[in-house]
Amino acid sequence: MAKKIKYRLEAMALRIPLALFRLLGLDRASAFGGWLARTIGPKLGVSRRAKRNIAFAMPELGEDEIDRIVTDMWDNLGRTMAEYAHLEKFTQPEHAHRLDIVGGEIVQALQGEGKGAMFVSGHFGNWEVMPMAVRLLGFEGGEVYRHANNPAVNEWIIGLRQEHVMPVQIPKGAKGARDIIKLLRQGKSISMLVDQKMNDGIEATFFGKPAMTTSAPASLAVRYGAAISPACIERTHGANFRMTFYPALEINREAEPFDEVARVTQVLNDFVEERIRARPHEWLWPHNRWPKEDC
Repeated sequence: MAKKIKYRLEAMALRIPLALFRLLGLDRASAFGGWLARTIGPKLGVSRRAKRNIAFAMPELGEDEIDRIVTDMWDNLGRTMAEYAHLEKFTQPEHAHRLDIVGGEIVQALQGEGKGAMFVSGHFGNWEVMPMAVRLLGFEGGEVYRHANNPAVNEWIIGLRQEHVMPVQIPKGAKGARDIIKLLRQGKSISMLVDQKMNDGIEATFFGKPAMTTSAPASLAVRYGAAISPACIERTHGANFRMTFYPALEINREAEPFDEVARVTQVLNDFVEERIRARPHEWLWPHNRWPKEDC
């Protein structure tokens, strides 16, 4: 009972600031959320982990540059959280200027092939933009999500995403895998983020260091013939974004399956790393991406 009360209080604590952000309007909410997070965030203990991760991944950076990346990271995170109060606006015609889609023809061509496609990215900019862009381009499908620790918060976030991002929400895990396969066999799309540590994945390198990585997209591509299109979300200014879709990866179905899954998984890790190096302040550095004993 005490845990249930705690979960409900946490959910209420989340909704109160979002109600305020809603009243402010999208642009002012994004700006205020960014200011608030970059003011408070660098003082939190989790920022020490972010700094350790940055130094571990890019040891060539100096302390001042790492501090700047962390501050700017918090600004982006604060903006992203505030923008949850206005998700529906990104798909409304009057706000079309907020989303510059590059490579939309790639998405539409994959849809025309009718064999199902996966759009794969990481926690860049506002990561909710990718499935919204796929949906705007007319490619129906689902979005894979990680279950929040708080069931009340999880239920609320799923409802928000179903209404404004992608109607079909797919949990990570065995049931989610079945749902993904079903959608791909129907020729539909899957949007997923692959940059977090996955203990039941396979070992690949990330920034030159061993990192457990999900093999799901590579396995699905090799086994079911689904396409994989890497994608990246950039925050251009304020609550405005550039969503870039890249050509589908080449999959060698004549290769030994395990070797090909490992190769494609590494290609995706390399893609994510390249995008992070280009805009390190827009990635989610506090996550425990590498083994704790290594960082």
